[in-house]
Amino acid sequence: MILPINKFLLLALLSSSLFATEIIYKTVGDYKIVANKHLINDVSYKENGIYQTLIEIPTGTREKWEVSHTSGNIEWEFKNGKPREVKFLAYPGNYGFIPQTRSGDGDPLDIIVLSESVNRGDVLKIKVLGMLKLEDTGEEDTKILAITVDGAFQDVNTLKDMLIKYPNVVPIVKEWFEGYKGPGYMLFKGYADKEQALKHIEIAHQKWMKEKF
Repeated sequence: MILPINKFLLLALLSSSLFATEIIYKTVGDYKIVANKHLINDVSYKENGIYQTLIEIPTGTREKWEVSHTSGNIEWEFKNGKPREVKFLAYPGNYGFIPQTRSGDGDPLDIIVLSESVNRGDVLKIKVLGMLKLEDTGEEDTKILAITVDGAFQDVNTLKDMLIKYPNVVPIVKEWFEGYKGPGYMLFKGYADKEQALKHIEIAHQKWMKEKF
């Protein structure tokens, strides 16, 4: 009697862990990646207590891709009629957003994951460390700081941990965000710890629940 129960539990676990975030992508032309689900609304922000993020811009790249609020697909952002690239050093981490969240400016919460480069569209399980508090031309523009659960920094649990164990990492990210748009745009307002960042995520999730895209 024990064997059938174990088989059933295994199938249930496989269904919940593998297929809940399964995404099929199709590239359409040079500027669009179409998904089989809405990448903001239909990807869980948390699974089994672990937060998730969807990556739009991999570590080490400069092309400014983002998920469309309306279609839910990944599209290369255009500026002045041309596909946009950051005119600066490449992104120092995997940049994206936390699905099923909505921030004060109406966008999903921005996040940078400090890890090796992954593929555009990958969903990563993450450990939240804290938050960079920034202003973009006077408007709040916070960035969640996180790591992958099994990456190079897996011994780190908080922003304080990172600053103590790897003191150069966070300042690099801070200075990158201060500089990537050029002088006068991004203003650093301080750090927020893990508890504050987690609260910020949950508030943004509740806002998404009320005002879905």
